[in-house]
Amino acid sequence: MKNNATCTIRSEEITIDVRICAALAANRGGEVYLAAIAPDMELTVITLDEAPDILPCFEEDDACLNLPNTSLLLCYNPAQVLKMGGKHYLTGPVILARTNMDGRVISLTIDEVYLFQKYLESHSITLMADDQKLPCICID
Repeated sequence: MKNNATCTIRSEEITIDVRICAALAANRGGEVYLAAIAPDMELTVITLDEAPDILPCFEEDDACLNLPNTSLLLCYNPAQVLKMGGKHYLTGPVILARTNMDGRVISLTIDEVYLFQKYLESHSITLMADDQKLPCICID
């Protein structure tokens, strides 16, 4: 039998790790799941309790960008924004969260992770400086 721990679901443009699907599908209302990505980390699902380990200022001083036409928030540390050529680039870890009508953070769905992946595809860019690659997310 094939081990599905490293399988991915692929479409023409979007790839979502099966572990993400399994974590979100297994959630029966207990744990709050968010998504996280960083220059040194692939897109992954984390719990609300793990968020401060990835983004230490999560829910404190971080800034959030609302993804267009969604209730999704892209949270980041404002100190890790690089302004270059009139554009703003996120250079550190980001956490994707969803809020309800009361403003409370609630668990993501697989569809929302898919939307985030699509957002990343169109906003991710690699900047070069002194032969160093810096993966970023353009927020303009």
